[in-house]
Amino acid sequence: MKLFSKSHSRRSIAIGAGLLSAAMLTAACGSSSSSSSSSTTAASSSSAKSSSSPYVIHAVLSETGQGSFLGSREAKALTGLFDSVNSSGGIDGHQIKLDIKDNQSSPSTSVSIASQWVAQKVPFIFNGSIAAADLAVDHLATSSGPIMYDLSPVNPAPANSYIFSSGISYKLDLEAILNMLKSKGVTKVAFLNTTDVSGASGWPVMQSLIATSKYKGIQVVSHQTYDPSAVSATTQMSVIKAANPQALIVWTTGTPIGTALHAQNQLGMSSIPVYTSAGNAVSGELHHLASVLPTHIYFPVGPLYLSPSSLPSNLAPVVSKFQSMVAKSGGTPNDGWGLAYASGLMLVSALKSIGVNATAAQLKHYFQHLSNFPNIYGVFNLSSTNHNGISLSGVYMSTWNGSAFVKVSGPGGLPQG
Repeated sequence: MKLFSKSHSRRSIAIGAGLLSAAMLTAACGSSSSSSSSSTTAASSSSAKSSSSPYVIHAVLSETGQGSFLGSREAKALTGLFDSVNSSGGIDGHQIKLDIKDNQSSPSTSVSIASQWVAQKVPFIFNGSIAAADLAVDHLATSSGPIMYDLSPVNPAPANSYIFSSGISYKLDLEAILNMLKSKGVTKVAFLNTTDVSGASGWPVMQSLIATSKYKGIQVVSHQTYDPSAVSATTQMSVIKAANPQALIVWTTGTPIGTALHAQNQLGMSSIPVYTSAGNAVSGELHHLASVLPTHIYFPVGPLYLSPSSLPSNLAPVVSKFQSMVAKSGGTPNDGWGLAYASGLMLVSALKSIGVNATAAQLKHYFQHLSNFPNIYGVFNLSSTNHNGISLSGVYMSTWNGSAFVKVSGPGGLPQG
């Protein structure tokens, strides 16, 4: 049963003269649309130095398949962002063309696409949209690049590498969840995750956190797994029901969350609160799942989900501009839009500072020394050992009330002041 809406159009978006100049500008000078070659890349790079010729930015996204609920929105976010940049004159007078390829949510397809760009020595690639595809492409990064900006925050990138990630890390997600559980006096938790990378990567993080003294009183009474392609998780949910948990953490992203929620509903467990990642905090998909949603469902989210009026003065303008772009494009703010937009803002900032002929090494140096940078996920502070930049202070617990996401905690999942 397919519970999430999916985009089945494979796009190669050329955001020409009016497009936005950020997201893949750094992969700039790369291949154009579907027919790119090393010679084309070289010609584009050379021409750009002496003229205002357009630059190509490369993105491999999951526009179809399991991750389409993210990839289809990421494509629109990059388009909207670069449209805005181009309408303001582009970068140093250069308009941006955006080359988006659909990896169909397949790691092997993603590698095949990205390998061509790596061979052409493009400096930057937007790498999305689900963990398995992102990690497969990360292995293509060499000691000289390109920058792989992952749109799925799984594990910390190796120090001083060319891999960066957008969004809230699993560690911060789970810390915020555990802080909220602790504040509520919850001591018995069940953990259910899928066996793919998106799901399985969360369990070791959970184990490491509950092993610390900070969360000593919280016990995992049942840990179950299920295949992301499974049509039912009733067997696993039955085991969880027998363990009588006070809360259930479901760790997966995309269509499999519906499988878990259907099983919970079928077994009469809807009164058990569910905590899951922000990757599932997508209003359209939650509307589709309305009949099986538990009484309470919670998500750790960034400022992009919240009203600008509730945010600090340094974050309100950037969040407001993001939300206006999303509304103009016919969407609602969520990670599908935010992951690409946030990393696109980083790229725009770098290119405006360094120039459109920035190399992968120059971009890495810029990112690793970026601090106090207001973004839609909070104030970013990166370093050679931190290629994400988000802190726990930028994570809030929210709930879905049927029409909007409502903040139910202070920063880091702690009680609201």
